[in-house]
Amino acid sequence: MGLRIDDGFFGGSIEVVRVRAKGPVELALRGDTAAEFTQWFAFDVEDDTPRARELVIRAAGDATYPGGFEDFEVMASEDGRRWRHAPTRFEDGDLLIEHAPHGSLTRYAYFATYDLARVERTLGKLARDAGARVDDSIRSVEDRPVYVASLGAEDAARTMWIIASQHPGETPATWLVHGLARRLRAGDRAVRRLLADTRLCIAPLVNVDGAALGNMRTGATGADMNRCWQEPDSDDTPEIAGLLACINETGCDLFLDVHADEDCGYAFPAGCEGNPSWSDARAEAEVALREDLAVAIPEFVDDPFYELDAPGEADLACAANAIGERFGCVALTLELPIKATGGGRVRRGWSPKRAARAGERLVDALLAARSRMDD
Repeated sequence: MGLRIDDGFFGGSIEVVRVRAKGPVELALRGDTAAEFTQWFAFDVEDDTPRARELVIRAAGDATYPGGFEDFEVMASEDGRRWRHAPTRFEDGDLLIEHAPHGSLTRYAYFATYDLARVERTLGKLARDAGARVDDSIRSVEDRPVYVASLGAEDAARTMWIIASQHPGETPATWLVHGLARRLRAGDRAVRRLLADTRLCIAPLVNVDGAALGNMRTGATGADMNRCWQEPDSDDTPEIAGLLACINETGCDLFLDVHADEDCGYAFPAGCEGNPSWSDARAEAEVALREDLAVAIPEFVDDPFYELDAPGEADLACAANAIGERFGCVALTLELPIKATGGGRVRRGWSPKRAARAGERLVDALLAARSRMDD
């Protein structure tokens, strides 16, 4: 049967241009299914007689975020669980991957994939080991579940929310939740102290349709879910309408919206300094949270990579701005890296394992933030 390229799985996305017996395998990026964003890819290479080949993604430089391919390494896996970086070059607008198979099947991806089945396994373990309550009542456009797990007493003094992967191609965000869940399951002293009087609500895969479809940024209707939080449409973005209704019900004292940036090689914050209700007290609390994150997570650099919003000029359709304004709470967008590079600021070799470790260490930052709330 020879060599086959397949993207027919959850999150798969690629176009085959040409496969020859000799010479490189030529591929092309496929854009989001209902919008003009092009960046994400994930595909399997299966070969009855595995041998070294070159895979070329043509015109990758025409992607939405071409800088994301500078100093970038593709991720590869033989089993979908253990991932490594594959030698990659970005030359003349093409992305060249040195395919050196360890077996007959290799999966390549922009970053390590994390599918719905794995989310369900992770939350199942969290329910079994930590008593998490898992709700699947929020449904996507294509009727997939947008899971919300909650831990701690429902009548707790404080409620913290963590949501991840509004942009489906930013899979490091869900890998962070994977590590967070692992730490919560362990139930160490810090976890017990945090949950003693705090309700923690976690949505690990908000844009489940976009993730299933292999999109980079949008959902099934082409909507950018992080641009509709002010007045979410229950038909266009029922995922956000459902989450906002849930947050309105629980209240919110701290909010983290976890993303991943294509260009930056380290984790960084984006705050709510442009919100109309911004105050000195809110600024002080946000600074403290950023400092906590910098202490807890080695990859986090407390240096906003994005331009700061002018006073009163925040986009209140974005999740963190919307929730910070609505509840008067500290709300932060946490951007993780996608690239293998550390950008000269942190150690190179960013990976799903390190993203998960960041999630484990996030507990310490949340506990520090909780300790200040009643000061």
